[in-house]
Amino acid sequence: MKHSIDELLKALTKEISEASQTIGKSFNLNSGVKRLVSQIQSAISDLKAVNSMLTEIRVENDRLSKKVLAQLGKESFDIAGKYGKAATDYMAGVQKMVRAGHQNVSELAELSLAAQNAGNMTADLTADLTERMILTTDKAYKMNGSVANLTKVLDGMNQISNKNNVGLADLSEGLSSISQTAATLGVDAGEATAALGTMTETTQAGSAQAANALETILLYTRQVSDAGKGVSAEGLSAYERACNALNVRLRETRDGVVGLRDPMEVLGELSSAYNKLGDSSTRKTNLLDSLGGGQTAAQMDALLSQWSTYESMLGQYKSGAGSMARDAEKLADSWEGASNRLYNTLTSTVSNVVNSDAVIAVTNGLNGILSVVNKVTESLGSLGTIGVGAGLFAGLKNVGRVKRNPS
Repeated sequence: MKHSIDELLKALTKEISEASQTIGKSFNLNSGVKRLVSQIQSAISDLKAVNSMLTEIRVENDRLSKKVLAQLGKESFDIAGKYGKAATDYMAGVQKMVRAGHQNVSELAELSLAAQNAGNMTADLTADLTERMILTTDKAYKMNGSVANLTKVLDGMNQISNKNNVGLADLSEGLSSISQTAATLGVDAGEATAALGTMTETTQAGSAQAANALETILLYTRQVSDAGKGVSAEGLSAYERACNALNVRLRETRDGVVGLRDPMEVLGELSSAYNKLGDSSTRKTNLLDSLGGGQTAAQMDALLSQWSTYESMLGQYKSGAGSMARDAEKLADSWEGASNRLYNTLTSTVSNVVNSDAVIAVTNGLNGILSVVNKVTESLGSLGTIGVGAGLFAGLKNVGRVKRNPS
């Protein structure tokens, strides 16, 4: 263990000095490096938590070998560091993807981190919400864990959030709620997201209300009764009559067979007719009343009145490729991003010192490594604001003289 501690001390000396130069000499190196050393300390402590999580994963899925688990634990620091997250954040995502039965758990967990990173540029997008949205969307649209398809959805949502006054968290919450119904009724993820974004931005009533209303509107438009949503056969007939009064048909004949039309096409035609009417028009009132009034009617009015916003958001969704990556680059250019890059480098150093077998049983000896990092922090405390050169190395050199207990 003494050999490993010496290796870690040597590696930390080299990595801190090199990476600190990339951040820039204009920063207070004392406070900056102390912060980064604190991140290293947290990363080392996380090894114990990662070990526990790997054990839980092994219990839940005994098909995963010790070697595969060790690799998951080792790569967790590199992947999490890219997004300024703790290894445990990444491993929590891995756990959820394993429980959902996916095979490409590493890629899906990283996608969740990327979405959280993009979402936190403008809103508080939590890990639980991100992972729930990924899993529900994947299941609803039968993507079979396709990272490419899920990235397209997240890129589109992020682009809408960037261009409008609606948070990525709101869009994620809404799509999580409605994806299964939307997919079943023939509405793709982009259409559902654009509709949710339009309703949420226009009414400011929240994503839950928008999702609930959109689900009800789609049921009426596709003529599906649902007692739980208060959609009865009589209500469906009243809605169809109200649409017919606006010269919009819910049904069409194809190859001699009568069937229901695409719901978003119907809503687009309704918006055109609806917006030509005055506010006191009975035809407009009848359409809203056929939905039962209340929040559903208010959200329908918002969607139809602001159909141009819907079309704009849908276009933004379709052009969103690379949106999350671009936001990550913005974050990388900041002081926080520079800190995250250094964190990634240093956590990689830590995981390299601990061999792959030890990742599974890493508890022994961690206190020795932690004591070294604590000594680094103590030495930095007396340095004040210093240059990138001699002061830092003097502090670390002092750590090298610390007498260690045998281990």
